[in-house]
Amino acid sequence: MWIRPDHAGYLGPNIPVVDHAAAVDVLNIAVDAPLIFESPGLGTRRVRSVYAPARVPHRVLAPEGRVLLLFADPAGHSASSMGAAMDETVGRFGVGHRAEAEIAAACRAGEPPEMIVRRLAGPAAATVDSRITAVANAIRAYPQRVYRAPELAAELGLSTSHFLRLFARGTGTTFRRYQQWARLRRVVYALASGQDLTRGAVEAGFASPSHFSDTFRNTFGLSATELLHTGVVFDVVGPEFAE
Repeated sequence: MWIRPDHAGYLGPNIPVVDHAAAVDVLNIAVDAPLIFESPGLGTRRVRSVYAPARVPHRVLAPEGRVLLLFADPAGHSASSMGAAMDETVGRFGVGHRAEAEIAAACRAGEPPEMIVRRLAGPAAATVDSRITAVANAIRAYPQRVYRAPELAAELGLSTSHFLRLFARGTGTTFRRYQQWARLRRVVYALASGQDLTRGAVEAGFASPSHFSDTFRNTFGLSATELLHTGVVFDVVGPEFAE
């Protein structure tokens, strides 16, 4: 599993997840064999790639071989427009990424994460309001802080409702879920640096270990402990978090 400033990724064998709704958009690509995609109301499909927008329940399994998961940070750039590169729409999901074969081949060839993401080849992402970008950057840099929409809206000269609409439009997720995503990223950084889960969760700003556990499971479809038991290795690159 790797973390970069504008995305997070997982490349490896099947992880037995349950239905979940990620805080951010996620692209699933079969590396060696087709995936099984499930979502309430849509049944089950075998796919080579599927894009799931933020906060939409689903699960993807890889019964054979490996799977690539790319979680796009809404405030990032290189991975933020991947939904527009899908060939088919199924409900709120996209099926068949235009570069799925090329991306899978890059994974099999052992290319580094940065090269894999460059092969997404989607259209340029829409311009995000600079005020929203600044707020998202602050949340990523200081995820342990408490952010309240009314206070931020007032600082920007906006009503709370307008600020929340702008944030959702610019990031594709809600203000609350983006804060959760930023805190989860920080926990991964903590694990990579040798901290334990409990300390990492507290320092990331989670109210309690159970709050962290619930958020992790809702986002990824399994517990953090279950993920660690798979033997996952963390590769993190990015700016240090501010205190």
